[in-house]
Amino acid sequence: MNCILDKKYPYLTSFFETAIKEKRLFHSLILYGSNVYMQYAVSLELARLLNCTEEGKEDCNCRNCRWIRENKHPAIITISKTDNKSDKDTSKTVISAQQTEMVLDMIFSSSDFKRVFIFCNADIKNLNAKELEEYNEFKKTGYDVVQSGNDNKIWYPSGINKKCFPETSANSMLKSIEEPAGNVTFIFLTNSPNDLISTIVSRSQSFFVPDTKRNSYITGFFDKYFIEYPDFKQENALDFVKTLLNYQNDNNLAPLYIIDCIQFYLIELLKKNNKNKNLINKIFKDINMTQKAKNMINSYIKEAQVYEYLAFYFAKKSKNDVTILY
Repeated sequence: MNCILDKKYPYLTSFFETAIKEKRLFHSLILYGSNVYMQYAVSLELARLLNCTEEGKEDCNCRNCRWIRENKHPAIITISKTDNKSDKDTSKTVISAQQTEMVLDMIFSSSDFKRVFIFCNADIKNLNAKELEEYNEFKKTGYDVVQSGNDNKIWYPSGINKKCFPETSANSMLKSIEEPAGNVTFIFLTNSPNDLISTIVSRSQSFFVPDTKRNSYITGFFDKYFIEYPDFKQENALDFVKTLLNYQNDNNLAPLYIIDCIQFYLIELLKKNNKNKNLINKIFKDINMTQKAKNMINSYIKEAQVYEYLAFYFAKKSKNDVTILY
């Protein structure tokens, strides 16, 4: 396992490594968050683990690992509006039906490799300071971008959405995603699962990939409500809402920051319990629910309603007998 990714995302790397060893990796994955470069690095590491001939050792120099690190492996395909288009494909702003037809043709052709198709939005451009920082962080993982630009322009991935991956193109993939051929994995990189059509989301497992540089979160004002996590006492739900609102107003904070704090708290629990499979699955679901809450905020739903949505979601969860470390 790549040591840099393992250090940043121990819960993710442990989950995926175990899933691959036990041959239970889901055939369609959604990675979401604000740093798509790191999502892309995680995707390439997954592809490497699936194809490595030396059990995924970090320093493996087998042909598959070399090709994937160089982003030249014939079975690891990046699909975006700028990548893997035929000369006859005139679409410049979307993933086209011609591209999805190419993917379908490849799926049903024989291969000794485990095919991985990575879907994202991407541009080749001059990067600003923040984007360049993300690019340099990505390069430290040992992977290369899918293509080089000219005149100091760099390949930059961003989250796939319904605009660059229109419903007509996405729908042509649904049957193959639902009933995939053997040795095929689809990975969709996005800022939020809500940016994809619901039929792809329902056929996929979603995983939050946080921006690890954003770590100045405060959780003390609400963590008493999670003291028996995953159990959350129903009688505390409204008090939980009041606590979130009061802390937000008293400190002049944005509601998105409050939900980010909850997400960060759950991620820290993942790190401390990354060997507990049952608990990991539960925490991933709760992180996905906080992401839905953030989408509600972005849709201009009042924060009081959003906090109530989260509070009663946590309260309705059935008590589980898993052991959790704090």
